[in-house]
Amino acid sequence: MNTPTILLIEDDLMLSNMYVEKFTLEGFRVLTSRNGEDGVRIAKEERPDLILLDLILPRLSGIDVLVLLNQDSNTKKIPVLVLTNVAEQNQSKKALKFGAKEYLVKAMYTPEEIVAKVKRYLNVNPL
Repeated sequence: MNTPTILLIEDDLMLSNMYVEKFTLEGFRVLTSRNGEDGVRIAKEERPDLILLDLILPRLSGIDVLVLLNQDSNTKKIPVLVLTNVAEQNQSKKALKFGAKEYLVKAMYTPEEIVAKVKRYLNVNPL
């Protein structure tokens, strides 16, 4: 089986590094982007199996990223989990409306719980 690939679009370097390490240890290939614009480009070029997306990003917001991914037939089927500190209901409704599969507030989930969710979406146990 191919190694599942996750694209993490997150501008917080410390958080990004922590998730890269966690997912790599779990047997995933992890691509990263620190801004929305690069995130969309990488998604189109690499077609990851799943995207973890922050909402507050430089260059393009997470919502803009969702809109652009949904407009492209090559990326609109990639599951996107929003992983953010924005705990506002209108943002969560907007993200789900534009194609996010789930809206996760960072403070409410441990990294282990995020990994478990990703595994469920991908129906895999890489290791």
